[in-house]
Amino acid sequence: MRDLIIRLDQKVSDGFDNINSKQDLAALRADGHEDRIRRLEDTTNNRNQYIPRFEAVEAKVAVHEGRFNQLDGAGKGANLFGKVATAALGALAAVLAMLGLQVSTTPKNQVHNTTVVEQPTKSAPK
Repeated sequence: MRDLIIRLDQKVSDGFDNINSKQDLAALRADGHEDRIRRLEDTTNNRNQYIPRFEAVEAKVAVHEGRFNQLDGAGKGANLFGKVATAALGALAAVLAMLGLQVSTTPKNQVHNTTVVEQPTKSAPK
């Protein structure tokens, strides 16, 4: 009887050890889950703080994109105006040339030194 009780006691203690080890593993898993949940909550809270900052940056970018579009349009307009002005000047020069007007450059007036050389002449006999 004593052997039976010893075996029964051993099986009960083995069962409790098994149950305790499984509880320890379950507790470890639960701790791991809690850590992951805590990290996710922290990340979510941090992301909520980033949303207004992101919206502010997005608004600034939209303003700058509008300015860049304006500058791009102004550059294209200036380029077009330059081409039109060049064509108008060329047409004006052609019309003036057809009318017979010419543009020329003349050199600056140069100083002319005139030298008078006097030579005595023989006078006629009297």
